[in-house]
Amino acid sequence: MIAFEVAFIFVIAIVLVVSIAAMGRPLAEAYAEKLKTKYREIGSQEAHSLKENMRLLEGEVLDLKAQMKILQENNEYVAKLLESSEKATKKIQDKN
Repeated sequence: MIAFEVAFIFVIAIVLVVSIAAMGRPLAEAYAEKLKTKYREIGSQEAHSLKENMRLLEGEVLDLKAQMKILQENNEYVAKLLESSEKATKKIQDKN
């Protein structure tokens, strides 16, 4: 009698596991397909837009680097010019 009850519970457990697996797999596959579709849409337009934005930003960074280099060169020139004018002023003051 106990063996029959244990076998019956075992069969019910197997039926439950199989039915959950049978229903869960299609649901999981459908969800995975939904995610793939969503990321395909992102991949086409949004990826192109992001690439374009990145290209524009890279161009702006290169422009800023060039401007920064020019400013540094100008700053060095002004510093040398000030230094030479201070030396010239000192020489004039020392002669007087």
